Amino acid sequence: MSNLSILGPILAVVMIFITQPVSSSEYVSLIPEDYLRAQFDFDDGEQLKYSACKKKTYSTCTYIWGRKSKRDTTRTQYGLEPEGNKLQIIYAQARTPKDFQGILANNSDAEKINGVGVEAAWSNQRKQLSFMTDSNLIIHINIDDKGTSEPKDKAITIASYLLEQLSL
Repeated sequence: MSNLSILGPILAVVMIFITQPVSSSEYVSLIPEDYLRAQFDFDDGEQLKYSACKKKTYSTCTYIWGRKSKRDTTRTQYGLEPEGNKLQIIYAQARTPKDFQGILANNSDAEKINGVGVEAAWSNQRKQLSFMTDSNLIIHINIDDKGTSEPKDKAITIASYLLEQLSL
């Protein structure tokens, strides 16, 4: 095998590392606390209680805010997340744009959304926006916030912000 024949795959791998974060821990910095506070209503005494990205099946970032409680301490001791309002973002690298069609097929209430990434859909049942970037990164934004009356609009705003951050 010549050096030129292995150059293509090597360049493809290098481009993936250049164009997007490479580990779960790097995704967490995409949504700083001040951005969360600007997007969601934090009542007096509420704070960001949990902010972490973990590699589960896919890189999953979870942000939880609310008032601290003794129950949170107990949950944390048992390896559970604290309770509160939650924003969860899942990052899954797809191989081709066609991979997004599986998301549409698995969400019976999928509503196509124009103007967000290459393709996007909202599931009201799941309170989740799913979209694909031009590098075939599929991102799911799930909002569980008692103070948000329009989670779809909020998810679209967050998606636009993420697309901006990923292109920097």
